[in-house]
Amino acid sequence: MAPSPYVVGQWVRGERFYGRSALIDEALAGNRDWVWVCGTRRIGKTSLLKQLEWITERDLERGFLPLFWDLQGSADADELRRSFDEAILDAEELLEERGIAMEEVQSPDLFDSISRLRRRVRAAGLRLLLLCDEVEELIVLNRTDPALLRKLRRALQSKDDLRTIMASTIRLWALAEQGGETSPFLHGFTPPLYIQRMTDDDARALLDQVQAPAGRRPVIDPATAESIRRDCDNHPYLMQLVAKRFLEQQDLTAAIESVAADEMVSYFFSVDFDMLSPGEKNILRSLAAGSPADSDSLARHLSLDRTELVGHLQRLERLGYLRRTEERRLELPSYFFRRWLTERPVQDTTPPARVPTMPEQQSAGGEMPVPPARFDGRYRLIAELGRGATGVVYRAFDDVVAGTIAIKIIRSEYSGHPDALGRLRQEITLARDLGHPNILRVYHLGEAQGRYYITMQMVEGETLAHLMSRGEPVPLMTVLEIGRKLASALEAAHGKRILHRDIKPQNILLDAGREPYLTDFGLARLVDSAGLTESGVFVGTPSYASPEQANLRPLDERSDIYSFGTVLYEMASGMKPFEADDIRQVLEMHRHIAPPDPTSIRADMPPGLARIIVRCLEKDPGHRFQTAAELRMALQQLELVQKTIHIGP
Repeated sequence: MAPSPYVVGQWVRGERFYGRSALIDEALAGNRDWVWVCGTRRIGKTSLLKQLEWITERDLERGFLPLFWDLQGSADADELRRSFDEAILDAEELLEERGIAMEEVQSPDLFDSISRLRRRVRAAGLRLLLLCDEVEELIVLNRTDPALLRKLRRALQSKDDLRTIMASTIRLWALAEQGGETSPFLHGFTPPLYIQRMTDDDARALLDQVQAPAGRRPVIDPATAESIRRDCDNHPYLMQLVAKRFLEQQDLTAAIESVAADEMVSYFFSVDFDMLSPGEKNILRSLAAGSPADSDSLARHLSLDRTELVGHLQRLERLGYLRRTEERRLELPSYFFRRWLTERPVQDTTPPARVPTMPEQQSAGGEMPVPPARFDGRYRLIAELGRGATGVVYRAFDDVVAGTIAIKIIRSEYSGHPDALGRLRQEITLARDLGHPNILRVYHLGEAQGRYYITMQMVEGETLAHLMSRGEPVPLMTVLEIGRKLASALEAAHGKRILHRDIKPQNILLDAGREPYLTDFGLARLVDSAGLTESGVFVGTPSYASPEQANLRPLDERSDIYSFGTVLYEMASGMKPFEADDIRQVLEMHRHIAPPDPTSIRADMPPGLARIIVRCLEKDPGHRFQTAAELRMALQQLELVQKTIHIGP
């Protein structure tokens, strides 16, 4: 089967970007220099910013130099400055192309750095285009340092040489009326530009992938494509998710059912719905239940003031929840949202089953909560799942989403360390954007009770390390299937220029059906990002470290392939390739010693699998598989051969 051309859960630009021409024109050529783009989750806000960046990088006639600024995690002055520094580093090549040296714009002071950049961009005959993502992070900053937020607003609204485009959910309205000595933060940015469903023509172009090379375009008959478009109400994320599942299953009904049951889809609906006002929620519930669908009867049904109702309806229409028919009747056009809303209880106060009955308490030293305990007002901790170097993972019940999740509460010594927080923020950003079925879904990075925490997809099962600790050989077909799926996960990560850097059995979860999930991107790095792949610092786990890691040298994708090879070796043979009592000895083995022939340990191992493992474990990166795609295809081919000749475990 050819790879799916659809991009699910990741931002896109260039040939992968479709539609939004009116928003692009308004952002780049409108009469406002301060623009807020507002929309629901997964509607394409980040992709819009990235497309604006892509357009202005290539079209100098537009007169802009773009800078993409991700404010994720910017809850204090240090993190805000750090996020801007990262934006400057990411734009280094573009700045140099425009004759701007890094030392000319970098400064320990955030606002001095912004001013320097503006002046240098103006001297180059351009205007600075600030593309700010995840701006709702500033709500926390408003609570912790309102004076800094006022100063930031002035910096973002400098005249003449700067245009600022912000993207966020409606949560940012919290900054529309905050008090202070000056105007609210959103003064000048409102009214927002709303981003919602695509036009019919743009949605058809997206489903047909008309901008892709002919050989990469999907084969979906027009009637099926129209059905997908209508059910998804032209929502780009949902359309691509359904189309991808349809290509995999060749059954539209099955694809729709799998998307309707998808936990991530439910999560996004829940988060967005929770941001609405009580009146707006009641309107949507009434329409989903089949209540009268014109404004007058709806006002009577809900006992709403006419003016209040009009305000609610306008915002719901602008966000894309509602559509008016030609007869001016109101409808919920998205099948998936309508179904989710009818299946969602109005209020769920029932605790999850089997909650322990011990009283709330703190563990020794007050370090970590002990179940049952409520965390951050919405998470009910049920049971501890495991402890690691950075924190403790719990099974928890999320009262907002009304479902079970996993939550990792970070130890206090890491929560107070800027570098550790940077890694945590990156873990969220990277894993959230990957959207691969074999990469554990990460939902949110939050802070409560003086602790940072991460919420994640809950996988009922065990780690690969636990499976192998039983001392029983893993069936060879299971090795091949798990290996192929994890190689595909690495392929997706490397395709986004992301390294994992700590692949090991403990970071691979298996559900009850032995479906694997790669976890813990806390040590991941963007390949080639300045300062993030430097030599001199060992990062990883010694038993699974590549020779480059052992030698404290810069890493690339082939380092992950080596570490993955050590996991394959251990799965297939039941032994690590290198074992010693001393860590230094283990690292020395990785540097210089060839591993034992895996067929000498397990006689029934197919020679093809042994060759794949040995190639992954080559000391010279140039002799390994050069990409995870190559490794995945080799495992896939061997798996097909093994199935064909019916060789069992």
